[in-house]
Amino acid sequence: MPHQLTAIYRYPVKGFSAQELPKTAIKPNAPLAWDRAFAIENGPSGFEPTNPAHISKNAFLVLMKQPELARLRTEFDPASGIMTISENGEIKAKGNLLAHQNQIELEAFLANYCDKPLRGSPKILHSPGHAFTDSRTQDLTLINLASIRALEEKIGSQLDPLRFRANLYFDCEQAWLEHDWVGKSLKIGNVTFRVRKRTQRCAATNANLKTGERDQMIPKVLLQHFDHSDMGIHIVAEQAGSISVGDRIQPE
Repeated sequence: MPHQLTAIYRYPVKGFSAQELPKTAIKPNAPLAWDRAFAIENGPSGFEPTNPAHISKNAFLVLMKQPELARLRTEFDPASGIMTISENGEIKAKGNLLAHQNQIELEAFLANYCDKPLRGSPKILHSPGHAFTDSRTQDLTLINLASIRALEEKIGSQLDPLRFRANLYFDCEQAWLEHDWVGKSLKIGNVTFRVRKRTQRCAATNANLKTGERDQMIPKVLLQHFDHSDMGIHIVAEQAGSISVGDRIQPE
């Protein structure tokens, strides 16, 4: 049975807020353009921009360790490289993520923002073509809103789906249906994806996106009620194309 793509998001800076997209280009074996294209180093990480390699998320400012980052709203313009950081509607810092000399204000703000002392000076990292994804294969992630509703029933309160920081969301009547797609092909619009694995969740999902406080124990609740700590699936594009909100999703 086909379903419908309800939302598309990218996260230009790892650990920071989402940008909603009505449509996006897709490249094979690649994340969305500008998704996790930047990360904020929490002290020296050993990342080499000229020879980029996967590094554990523990090296960066992330919601799992710094839930207060959820209070911040970021806006990024790929054409200019300009990013602004706002809190409660007030711009706190601004700079160019593509120009090192124009990042001082952003890094200085973050150095003094986090609740716990950092391991060193925060530094903006970027290497063209590299994405700071948790997965070495730089997948996209897809979540079924029905699965989130099933979790909400057990928790007894509503959850912002963006807690789970997926690229793609869809809705259907059956929770956990997406788990049956692992190892299969999935068509979104005219683009075919391979479903690689389920998405295991960490403490990042416990952060309230408005308050920046840990107000849930989501991995623990998932394990307690569903015998797993997964929410969503990893998918990899097998061809170039484009997808749009409203596209049909059809397992093959």
